[in-house]
Amino acid sequence: MITPGGKIVIIETKLWKNPQARREVVAQILDYAKELSKWTYEDLQREVNRRLGKSGNVLYEIASQSDSNELLNEPDFVDSVSRNLKKGNFLLLIVGDGIREGASGIAEFLVSSGYMNFTFAMIELVIYKNKDIGKILLPRVITKTVEIQRLTIDIPDGLVLSNSTILQDNSLKSENDIIKENESQYRYKFWSDLVSQIVFDDPGQPLPTPTYGYNLFVYPSETRKVWISAYFMNSMNRVGVYIRCQNDSEGQSYYSDLISYKEEIEKELGERVNTNWELGDIASLRLDCEEVYNHKNRNELMDFFKAWLNTFVNTFRPKIKEIERNR
Repeated sequence: MITPGGKIVIIETKLWKNPQARREVVAQILDYAKELSKWTYEDLQREVNRRLGKSGNVLYEIASQSDSNELLNEPDFVDSVSRNLKKGNFLLLIVGDGIREGASGIAEFLVSSGYMNFTFAMIELVIYKNKDIGKILLPRVITKTVEIQRLTIDIPDGLVLSNSTILQDNSLKSENDIIKENESQYRYKFWSDLVSQIVFDDPGQPLPTPTYGYNLFVYPSETRKVWISAYFMNSMNRVGVYIRCQNDSEGQSYYSDLISYKEEIEKELGERVNTNWELGDIASLRLDCEEVYNHKNRNELMDFFKAWLNTFVNTFRPKIKEIERNR
């Protein structure tokens, strides 16, 4: 599960009479957490989309269905989930029908996984039966079963720890960590160069801010409820540009007003751009590229982003500004 603030929740359900339902199930849920902590947001998004048969940032669309005041905007949500994955900052829940014994035996498992920043809880679903109304399930959190002392230390990326020997930065990193860091550095340099080179036809369009992330966000007006994004998707061998509205009341208002420009927008964007007019995903264009981080493809991708970000701004910015003037 996912919270509106980008916290990941892993739930393991077991009948407590099951032989696995004591220490073994705790070890099992920790194994799930360890594996998930190796994922990036891109990995998680890919698997969610594959399971649901959808495309786009479906994870955020799901979170956006909440009316919680903890809901983040899309860029902050992506950053929050990414941080929680990297730190192993999960909420781990074991749900059973009668958690009464063996709780003290979980200590060794929790302490051995101290590098992750998870929160752990056990929930007992007590079942009551009544011949007139059937079964009633009453959930309750099991508290004060055992006191576990855990210590987690956050070490900033690039910080070198040494005793008598000075270690090189990369000596503490796995090959996969080094690859991810190199990709992150490549994206930041690419986005920075793109921002320095792009010239919008609309002189009032603010330039985006370079990031280390997969997305670069362009806001065609002062609102943060509508945005144009350029993105890298290495796992799908493509890059692209899209425009979306936030899936809340204000974002829906912009979306409804933009529909009145539907024919004009589709004509201006042309046939190459896919328009599906679903809330949160109005128009998108992608460019297939087998090696998105290969320097030999850099100029082609740079030209693609410069041309199509400008086209999307030319198409949508005047209409959004007119919508806001008429309100």
